[in-house]
Amino acid sequence: MDTNSKKSFWDSKPYWCQPWSIISFGVLVLIFSWKLFNNIIFTSVIGIFVFAWWILFLILAPNSYQVLNDK
Repeated sequence: MDTNSKKSFWDSKPYWCQPWSIISFGVLVLIFSWKLFNNIIFTSVIGIFVFAWWILFLILAPNSYQVLNDK
C-alpha cells in the first residue's frame, strides 16, 4: 500500500458520519417532524435546517478538506 496516497474525507470519518447516514438521518427528521406535528410550515422550517446541514457536511466540509490536502 502506498504511504503517500491521500485519504479521502470520508475515510477519516466513522460509520455514523458517512453520507448515507447523514442523508438518512435528515430524511428521518423530516418524516418524524411531519408525523409528530402535521404542520407543513414547521416541517418546512426543519427542512431548511436539514438542507443547510447537508450542504455543510456533504459539500462544503469535504471540499475544504480536499483543498487543504492538495496544498
